[in-house]
Amino acid sequence: MSANRKLIKRYKEVNLGEVSLPASFHHAEGAYLIDHDGNKFLDFTSGYGVTGSGWLRKEITDAISDQLTRSAYAPPWLSTQEAVELSELLLSITPTNLVKCARAIGGADANEIIFKAVHGYNGKKGIISFNRSYHGGTHFALNISDAETFHLPQLPGGAEFHFVNPPYCYRCEFRKSPDSCNLECTRVIERLLEAEKEIGSFYLEPVIGSGGIIDLPEKYLKHIRSLCDRYEIFLVFDEVLTGFGRIGAITAAEHYGVNPDAISFAKGMSGGYAAIGAAVVNEKLAEGIKKFEDVSATFAWTPLSCTIAYANIELIINERLYENSLLQGNYLKENLQKLFSKYLPDQTGDIRGQGLFIGIELVKDKQTKEPDKRLMQQVLIAAFRKGLMICTSWDFQVLVLMPPLNITRSEVDEGLIKMKEVLQQITRTMEANTIQN
Repeated sequence: MSANRKLIKRYKEVNLGEVSLPASFHHAEGAYLIDHDGNKFLDFTSGYGVTGSGWLRKEITDAISDQLTRSAYAPPWLSTQEAVELSELLLSITPTNLVKCARAIGGADANEIIFKAVHGYNGKKGIISFNRSYHGGTHFALNISDAETFHLPQLPGGAEFHFVNPPYCYRCEFRKSPDSCNLECTRVIERLLEAEKEIGSFYLEPVIGSGGIIDLPEKYLKHIRSLCDRYEIFLVFDEVLTGFGRIGAITAAEHYGVNPDAISFAKGMSGGYAAIGAAVVNEKLAEGIKKFEDVSATFAWTPLSCTIAYANIELIINERLYENSLLQGNYLKENLQKLFSKYLPDQTGDIRGQGLFIGIELVKDKQTKEPDKRLMQQVLIAAFRKGLMICTSWDFQVLVLMPPLNITRSEVDEGLIKMKEVLQQITRTMEANTIQN
């Protein structure tokens, strides 16, 4: 039995964590993941959007070593220089209307902190969020995520949850194109806001990640901002995936030119070296959260995790990795469009995304747009066997590519060569099956 299989067997015997690919992570080298059998995989996942600045950056490991000579942890009731410096950095890269940071251990925690702030400010418990959205795995975050689509537990709670369809342009329910769109999909939101007076916040991912890389049009986001202003609703950007350069700017708020009332951060915030998240909020929400005792997690924003996050964000800013994300992302998406149009012309429905956050939607029929989840899984496994690590949306409807933000042009080209080999192999299999039938 291989080392991979042995470890996976042991893992399943004692752990409830999911194992979706027949490999067990051992270590990383540059842009590669290496398993326990020594197999190398070119990483086009960033650990699902976490390792934005790249794997094993010396600048971060040096910062960790230096911090450990002082302290990894501090009592949560004491201020630390590391927390002050991280807060100042976060406020410097977010819209100027956001004035305070709240410490969190991850994205779900950050989203729940924002809800506490909303409730503290106006007492309202109603929340709008999108179908196909995912905001985290805690009790609260699951309730504002699409539990039905992704087979998540639906939990009772004291808040009122309202779901609306996102502007899924490829599958527009109003049969509009971006050129003919008059934001018809926002009318149901406006009617909801008129009818439900207890709605206090609207949570959205500026680019829906686990739901299939659905990038919200700029004019849509600006209209939602205006609706939230009109009905005095707090607009919350969940930037757990889009934050820190993933879509070609430090934040989606900057990219789209829309100022939310709060932003939740996690994943790419620390580059995977520590668990950390943050809620960055405006003055009203800051006043709302002050009405409660501080109930932040004991391990939120330790000196070590703050040092790591600061060093990671500095790397992204100083190396302008958000610009590399836009440059390499545009190149990658353009060449993926060429490859899929050549080898799977009848099955390629849509290729979309911003920066290094790309989705490829495959279908059985381009007219009906019926998803081809089986083909999706074939591409995923074939890529894995070729040494290319990619992801899919939670429901296997969209292939997801999220390379580290420091990926080079030669590494992108290597990934494209591997993808070409995958598509050639699948095409040959499809042709052989057609002949046999």
